[in-house]
Amino acid sequence: MISTITVNYKTIDYTLKMVESLFAHHDSAGLEVFVIENASGDSMEELERRFPKVRVIQSKTNLGFAGGCNLAIKETTGDFIVLVNPDIIFDDNALEQLEGKMVTSPDVGIGGVTLKNLDGSQQDCVWTFPEPLDQYFLLLKLNHVFPNLAPFKRWLVRGFDYSQSADVDQVMGALFCIRRELLEEIELLDERFFMWYEEVDYCRRAKDAGWRVRYFADISARHKKGASFDRILTIKKQAMLRCSIRRYMFKHHGSFVGILFLVSEPLFWITGFIASLVKPR
Repeated sequence: MISTITVNYKTIDYTLKMVESLFAHHDSAGLEVFVIENASGDSMEELERRFPKVRVIQSKTNLGFAGGCNLAIKETTGDFIVLVNPDIIFDDNALEQLEGKMVTSPDVGIGGVTLKNLDGSQQDCVWTFPEPLDQYFLLLKLNHVFPNLAPFKRWLVRGFDYSQSADVDQVMGALFCIRRELLEEIELLDERFFMWYEEVDYCRRAKDAGWRVRYFADISARHKKGASFDRILTIKKQAMLRCSIRRYMFKHHGSFVGILFLVSEPLFWITGFIASLVKPR
Protein backbone atom coordinates (compact mmCIF):
# COMPACT_ATOMS: atom_id res chain seq x y z
CA MET A 1 0.00 0.00 0.00
CA ILE A 2 1.21 3.50 -0.92
CA SER A 3 0.07 6.48 1.13
CA THR A 4 0.44 9.80 -0.69
CA ILE A 5 0.41 13.15 1.07
CA THR A 6 0.01 16.55 -0.59
CA VAL A 7 0.05 19.87 1.24
CA ASN A 8 -2.19 22.45 -0.43
CA TYR A 9 -1.48 26.13 0.13
CA LYS A 10 -3.21 28.36 -2.42
CA THR A 11 -2.56 25.71 -5.06
CA ILE A 12 -5.92 24.02 -5.56
CA ASP A 13 -5.62 24.40 -9.34
CA TYR A 14 -2.35 22.44 -9.30
CA THR A 15 -3.60 19.98 -6.69
CA LEU A 16 -6.60 19.04 -8.84
CA LYS A 17 -4.37 18.37 -11.86
CA MET A 18 -1.92 16.33 -9.79
CA VAL A 19 -4.65 14.15 -8.24
CA GLU A 20 -6.27 13.67 -11.64
CA SER A 21 -2.98 12.41 -13.11
CA LEU A 22 -2.39 10.26 -10.02
CA PHE A 23 -5.65 8.35 -10.38
CA ALA A 24 -5.34 8.21 -14.18
CA HIS A 25 -2.15 6.16 -13.98
CA HIS A 26 -2.36 4.22 -10.71
CA ASP A 27 -4.58 1.49 -9.32
CA SER A 28 -6.69 3.29 -6.72
CA ALA A 29 -7.05 0.06 -4.75
CA GLY A 30 -3.38 0.29 -3.80
CA LEU A 31 -3.48 3.98 -2.90
CA GLU A 32 -4.26 5.97 0.20
CA VAL A 33 -4.47 9.65 -0.74
CA PHE A 34 -4.35 12.56 1.70
CA VAL A 35 -4.58 16.28 0.91
CA ILE A 36 -3.95 18.78 3.69
CA GLU A 37 -5.52 22.19 3.17
CA ASN A 38 -3.00 24.24 5.12
CA ALA A 39 -5.29 27.14 6.12
CA SER A 40 -4.88 28.86 2.76
CA GLY A 41 -8.59 29.43 2.21
CA ASP A 42 -8.83 27.22 -0.89
CA SER A 43 -12.12 25.40 -1.29
CA MET A 44 -11.82 21.62 -1.31
CA GLU A 45 -15.36 21.05 -2.61
CA GLU A 46 -14.42 20.23 -6.21
CA LEU A 47 -11.59 17.95 -5.08
CA GLU A 48 -13.90 16.02 -2.74
CA ARG A 49 -16.63 15.83 -5.36
CA ARG A 50 -14.43 14.59 -8.18
CA PHE A 51 -12.20 12.32 -6.09
CA PRO A 52 -14.18 10.87 -3.17
CA LYS A 53 -11.29 8.51 -2.33
CA VAL A 54 -9.15 11.48 -1.32
CA ARG A 55 -9.11 12.19 2.40
CA VAL A 56 -9.00 15.94 2.98
CA ILE A 57 -7.59 17.22 6.27
CA GLN A 58 -8.40 20.85 7.07
CA SER A 59 -5.76 22.55 9.21
CA LYS A 60 -6.97 25.57 11.20
CA THR A 61 -3.54 27.20 10.96
CA ASN A 62 -0.72 27.17 8.42
CA LEU A 63 1.62 24.56 9.87
CA GLY A 64 4.22 24.81 7.11
CA PHE A 65 5.19 21.89 4.90
CA ALA A 66 6.56 19.61 7.61
CA GLY A 67 3.70 20.30 9.99
CA GLY A 68 1.10 19.74 7.30
CA CYS A 69 2.70 16.48 6.21
CA ASN A 70 2.90 15.26 9.78
CA LEU A 71 -0.85 15.72 10.24
CA ALA A 72 -1.43 13.16 7.51
CA ILE A 73 1.54 10.90 8.25
CA LYS A 74 -0.04 10.10 11.61
CA GLU A 75 -3.12 8.79 9.76
CA THR A 76 -1.36 6.74 7.08
CA THR A 77 -1.35 2.96 6.97
CA GLY A 78 0.78 2.35 3.86
CA ASP A 79 4.10 0.55 3.80
CA PHE A 80 5.47 3.56 1.92
CA ILE A 81 4.56 7.20 2.48
CA VAL A 82 5.14 9.43 -0.54
CA LEU A 83 5.14 13.20 -0.16
CA VAL A 84 3.89 14.64 -3.45
CA ASN A 85 3.93 18.34 -4.27
CA PRO A 86 0.77 19.83 -5.83
CA ASP A 87 2.75 20.76 -8.97
CA ILE A 88 3.72 17.17 -9.82
CA ILE A 89 2.19 15.58 -12.94
CA PHE A 90 2.23 11.80 -13.43
CA ASP A 91 2.54 10.44 -16.96
CA ASP A 92 2.65 6.79 -15.90
CA ASN A 93 2.44 4.62 -12.78
CA ALA A 94 5.61 6.10 -11.27
CA LEU A 95 4.56 5.44 -7.67
CA GLU A 96 3.88 1.76 -8.33
CA GLN A 97 7.28 1.50 -10.00
CA LEU A 98 8.85 3.27 -7.02
CA GLU A 99 7.12 0.90 -4.60
CA GLY A 100 8.57 -2.05 -6.54
CA LYS A 101 12.09 -0.64 -6.29
CA MET A 102 11.73 0.01 -2.58
CA VAL A 103 10.39 -3.49 -1.91
CA THR A 104 13.45 -5.05 -3.54
CA SER A 105 15.86 -2.68 -1.73
CA PRO A 106 15.01 -3.18 1.95
CA ASP A 107 17.89 -1.03 3.20
CA VAL A 108 16.72 2.03 1.23
CA GLY A 109 14.85 4.27 3.63
CA ILE A 110 14.14 7.16 1.24
CA GLY A 111 13.57 6.99 -2.50
CA GLY A 112 13.37 9.68 -5.13
CA VAL A 113 12.79 9.71 -8.87
CA THR A 114 14.06 11.76 -11.77
CA LEU A 115 12.03 14.95 -12.07
CA LYS A 116 11.46 16.61 -15.40
CA ASN A 117 10.39 20.14 -16.23
CA LEU A 118 7.02 20.47 -17.91
CA ASP A 119 8.75 20.53 -21.30
CA GLY A 120 10.45 17.21 -20.53
CA SER A 121 13.93 18.59 -19.86
CA GLN A 122 15.88 17.36 -16.86
CA GLN A 123 15.40 19.12 -13.54
CA ASP A 124 18.08 19.22 -10.86
CA CYS A 125 16.75 17.00 -8.06
CA VAL A 126 19.82 15.54 -6.33
CA TRP A 127 22.22 17.36 -4.01
CA THR A 128 24.88 16.68 -1.42
CA PHE A 129 24.29 17.81 2.14
CA PRO A 130 24.72 21.56 2.64
CA GLU A 131 27.83 22.80 4.40
CA PRO A 132 28.30 26.11 6.22
CA LEU A 133 30.38 27.73 3.47
CA ASP A 134 28.03 27.07 0.56
CA GLN A 135 25.01 28.12 2.63
CA TYR A 136 26.71 31.30 3.82
CA PHE A 137 27.57 32.17 0.23
CA LEU A 138 24.00 31.31 -0.78
CA LEU A 139 22.51 33.76 1.71
CA LEU A 140 24.92 36.40 0.44
CA LYS A 141 23.44 35.71 -3.02
CA LEU A 142 26.87 34.96 -4.44
CA ASN A 143 25.32 32.13 -6.46
CA HIS A 144 23.88 34.77 -8.78
CA VAL A 145 27.27 36.41 -9.32
CA PHE A 146 29.67 33.45 -9.05
CA PRO A 147 27.60 30.34 -9.82
CA ASN A 148 30.68 28.21 -10.48
CA LEU A 149 32.32 28.65 -7.11
CA ALA A 150 33.60 25.30 -5.81
CA PRO A 151 31.23 25.21 -2.79
CA PHE A 152 28.22 25.59 -5.08
CA LYS A 153 29.47 22.97 -7.52
CA ARG A 154 29.94 20.50 -4.64
CA TRP A 155 26.57 21.18 -3.00
CA LEU A 156 24.57 21.22 -6.25
CA VAL A 157 26.43 18.17 -7.63
CA ARG A 158 27.14 19.86 -10.93
CA GLY A 159 27.73 17.21 -13.56
CA PHE A 160 25.62 14.57 -11.81
CA ASP A 161 24.60 11.82 -14.27
CA TYR A 162 20.81 11.78 -14.03
CA SER A 163 20.63 8.81 -16.39
CA GLN A 164 22.11 6.49 -13.74
CA SER A 165 20.48 5.38 -10.47
CA ALA A 166 22.68 6.05 -7.46
CA ASP A 167 22.87 6.32 -3.69
CA VAL A 168 22.89 10.05 -2.84
CA ASP A 169 22.79 12.37 0.13
CA GLN A 170 19.40 13.88 -0.62
CA VAL A 171 16.59 13.80 -3.17
CA MET A 172 14.10 16.57 -3.79
CA GLY A 173 11.12 16.68 -1.47
CA ALA A 174 8.69 17.25 -4.36
CA LEU A 175 8.32 13.47 -4.67
CA PHE A 176 9.78 11.86 -1.58
CA CYS A 177 9.18 8.22 -0.60
CA ILE A 178 9.63 7.21 3.04
CA ARG A 179 9.71 3.57 4.14
CA ARG A 180 7.41 2.80 7.08
CA GLU A 181 10.24 1.16 9.05
CA LEU A 182 12.36 4.31 8.70
CA LEU A 183 9.47 6.45 9.90
CA GLU A 184 9.02 4.25 12.93
CA GLU A 185 12.73 4.54 13.72
CA ILE A 186 13.43 8.26 13.26
CA GLU A 187 9.82 9.45 13.55
CA LEU A 188 8.16 12.49 11.96
CA LEU A 189 9.50 15.42 9.98
CA ASP A 190 11.00 18.19 12.11
CA GLU A 191 8.30 20.89 12.24
CA ARG A 192 10.84 23.52 13.27
CA PHE A 193 11.60 23.69 9.54
CA PHE A 194 8.52 25.65 8.54
CA MET A 195 9.45 25.62 4.86
CA TRP A 196 12.53 24.24 3.09
CA TYR A 197 15.27 21.92 4.39
CA GLU A 198 12.84 19.60 6.17
CA GLU A 199 13.56 16.89 3.59
CA VAL A 200 17.30 17.63 3.76
CA ASP A 201 17.17 17.15 7.50
CA TYR A 202 15.14 13.95 7.10
CA CYS A 203 17.65 12.49 4.63
CA ARG A 204 20.49 13.36 6.99
CA ARG A 205 18.71 11.72 9.91
CA ALA A 206 18.03 8.64 7.80
CA LYS A 207 21.66 8.28 6.72
CA ASP A 208 22.87 8.90 10.27
CA ALA A 209 20.64 5.99 11.31
CA GLY A 210 22.28 3.72 8.71
CA TRP A 211 19.66 3.85 5.93
CA ARG A 212 20.35 4.48 2.24
CA VAL A 213 18.87 7.33 0.21
CA ARG A 214 18.38 6.24 -3.39
CA TYR A 215 17.78 8.14 -6.64
CA PHE A 216 15.98 5.99 -9.23
CA ALA A 217 16.83 7.22 -12.73
CA ASP A 218 14.36 4.98 -14.57
CA ILE A 219 11.27 6.39 -12.84
CA SER A 220 10.10 9.91 -13.63
CA ALA A 221 7.42 12.53 -13.11
CA ARG A 222 7.02 16.09 -14.29
CA HIS A 223 7.37 18.97 -11.85
CA LYS A 224 6.37 22.58 -12.40
CA LYS A 225 8.60 23.67 -9.47
CA GLY A 226 7.66 26.39 -7.03
CA ALA A 227 3.87 26.49 -7.48
CA SER A 228 3.19 27.43 -3.86
CA PHE A 229 6.15 29.77 -3.66
CA ASP A 230 5.14 31.67 -6.80
CA ARG A 231 2.27 33.10 -4.76
CA ILE A 232 4.40 34.29 -1.85
CA LEU A 233 6.38 37.53 -1.88
CA THR A 234 10.13 37.06 -2.29
CA ILE A 235 10.94 38.97 0.90
CA LYS A 236 8.81 36.48 2.87
CA LYS A 237 10.39 33.50 1.10
CA GLN A 238 13.85 34.87 1.88
CA ALA A 239 12.96 35.12 5.58
CA MET A 240 11.74 31.50 5.65
CA LEU A 241 14.87 30.34 3.82
CA ARG A 242 17.18 32.09 6.28
CA CYS A 243 15.31 30.61 9.22
CA SER A 244 15.50 27.07 7.83
CA ILE A 245 19.20 27.29 6.97
CA ARG A 246 19.95 28.67 10.42
CA ARG A 247 18.00 25.83 12.04
CA TYR A 248 19.86 23.28 9.91
CA MET A 249 23.22 24.76 10.87
CA PHE A 250 22.44 24.71 14.59
CA LYS A 251 21.13 21.15 14.36
CA HIS A 252 23.80 19.54 12.20
CA HIS A 253 26.87 21.77 12.53
CA GLY A 254 26.71 22.90 16.14
CA SER A 255 26.18 26.07 18.15
CA PHE A 256 29.26 27.95 16.92
CA VAL A 257 28.21 27.71 13.26
CA GLY A 258 24.58 28.37 14.14
CA ILE A 259 25.51 31.53 16.05
CA LEU A 260 27.63 32.69 13.09
CA PHE A 261 24.55 32.50 10.88
CA LEU A 262 22.45 34.17 13.56
CA VAL A 263 24.73 37.20 13.99
CA SER A 264 24.99 37.49 10.20
CA GLU A 265 21.23 37.86 9.91
CA PRO A 266 21.34 41.67 9.30
CA LEU A 267 23.73 41.14 6.38
CA PHE A 268 21.58 38.31 4.99
CA TRP A 269 18.46 40.48 5.40
CA ILE A 270 20.02 43.18 3.23
CA THR A 271 20.92 40.77 0.43
CA GLY A 272 17.47 39.18 0.71
CA PHE A 273 15.82 42.59 0.50
CA ILE A 274 17.83 43.43 -2.62
CA ALA A 275 16.73 40.11 -4.13
CA SER A 276 13.09 40.98 -3.40
CA LEU A 277 13.49 44.25 -5.30
CA VAL A 278 14.96 42.48 -8.33
CA LYS A 279 12.31 39.74 -8.24
CA PRO A 280 9.25 40.66 -6.12
CA ARG A 281 7.80 37.13 -6.47
